[in-house]
Amino acid sequence: DREVLRTDLASLKQTLGDVAGEDRERTVLIRADARTPWQAVVTAYEALGQLGFRRIAAVRNAIA
Repeated sequence: DREVLRTDLASLKQTLGDVAGEDRERTVLIRADARTPWQAVVTAYEALGQLGFRRIAAVRNAIA
């Protein structure tokens, strides 16, 4: 469970690679709430796809 604050593609890919290593079979959860820019979510999906992840789930967080 790690929050990534930088949303550019290169930073996301670096962080995902650091956390997952070579394991592309793990399920990745993308958490977002109404304040999250949609482009950040799309970029996260793009980074995961480029790295070879196929088990991706989106989780909606309620705003506290």
